[in-house]
Amino acid sequence: MTVEYTDEQYDLIKASQAGDEKAMARLLESHASSVYAFLCHLSSDAVLAEDLAQETMLRCLQSLKYYEFRAPFRAWLFRIAVNLFRDHRRRMSVRRWTKSGLYDDEQFNLPSTDPGPHQQAEQRERSQELYRALDQLSPPLRTVVILRDIQELSYEEIAQSLKWRMGTVKSRLFRARKELADRMRPFWEEQK
Repeated sequence: MTVEYTDEQYDLIKASQAGDEKAMARLLESHASSVYAFLCHLSSDAVLAEDLAQETMLRCLQSLKYYEFRAPFRAWLFRIAVNLFRDHRRRMSVRRWTKSGLYDDEQFNLPSTDPGPHQQAEQRERSQELYRALDQLSPPLRTVVILRDIQELSYEEIAQSLKWRMGTVKSRLFRARKELADRMRPFWEEQK
């Protein structure tokens, strides 16, 4: 697979690999918020996500000289984040997902046309229910749905990030969406 970059992206990565600190800072700044948001969704813990995002950026800087342009830079960076998250889970050896105010509508930039308090409460409740359902998915299913539907990575980028085959990405995404729909069905029926 050939990875295409704009000249600016390519030059920024090359300059970073050559040790240009300003280029490194620009490169990391351009991806920091998406890495943090991804880890927030994955872990449901804003403090942990911040720690892992910082560690991801540090590892990126340490490994940047080895980046070979075979996968999109963003996919390569998300792969580092996924590996750090998995390492953290292994160390903790407890599957306990804590909540920490992650469900604020403002954080997810939900569209707003100045809804009234009742509509805001309904939006918040829907959002919370969706993220509760998302938290109940197994880590591989949660990861793939976050990467595709929230982070908007392509199937190819997800496959490269997780080192899965394309068919695995598609089948797990299908299963994840089906499980989410099944978990949300009682909530939707209750709202009718």
